[in-house]
Amino acid sequence: MSRPLTAAAALAACALVLAAAAAAANAPADPARNIPLGLLPGSCRGAPRGAGCENASLRALDGARAKLGLGPYQVPKDFVALVPARQWLILSDLDRLTYRLPPIGGLALALDRVAKAGALAHSDPDPLPLLRQLHNEASIGFASNWAGGQPNALIAYYGWMYDDGYGGPNIDCSTPSGAGCWGHRHDILAFAQGGALVMGAAALGGANSYALTIVDTTRPAWPYSYSWARAKRDGAGSG
Repeated sequence: MSRPLTAAAALAACALVLAAAAAAANAPADPARNIPLGLLPGSCRGAPRGAGCENASLRALDGARAKLGLGPYQVPKDFVALVPARQWLILSDLDRLTYRLPPIGGLALALDRVAKAGALAHSDPDPLPLLRQLHNEASIGFASNWAGGQPNALIAYYGWMYDDGYGGPNIDCSTPSGAGCWGHRHDILAFAQGGALVMGAAALGGANSYALTIVDTTRPAWPYSYSWARAKRDGAGSG
């Protein structure tokens, strides 16, 4: 059984400052209701990172998009073999582009370490100490997600995007109008007017703990370990 997803921590919400308000004003509408995951094949119990479970997870994601009237995710051919951080960057950017939001430029090792600390602690990553070391930035913001108990990173992403409203596993959505409802989805689709967006991500398979953080700065603050440009060259977004 999946453990509940947490919404962004209060610290993360505070750290978003004005950037979050601007992003919220331009955010796409939430789904009308949750789209429950449904059953996964037995392979997800024995080999959650195996091709069988990964492909089933991707089919579930495509099915959720279809229920929203959207086409399937256009991912590279080797998508299910990619490490979770790269999978999340690709899915996030495909979703962001669907809603005409600027893509996240890439992954940064410095933020991956922040995400890993969050995954180890089973809590939202906190990049604020790292961001405080930056200088000459006109604006800084971030949004962070954590999930636990899912068989793989794709199912964690599914929960964030499609099963995050009232009646789902999001414990910060205890009423239909709760402030935390669809909070994980909002984080992934945040920063509509973002400057330089970069992601950090960590998936601890043995602990079934997953965490990501998205940072918005005025200009790129860290080199990419994997970029959206690279993902596109490999086939992401190609119909």
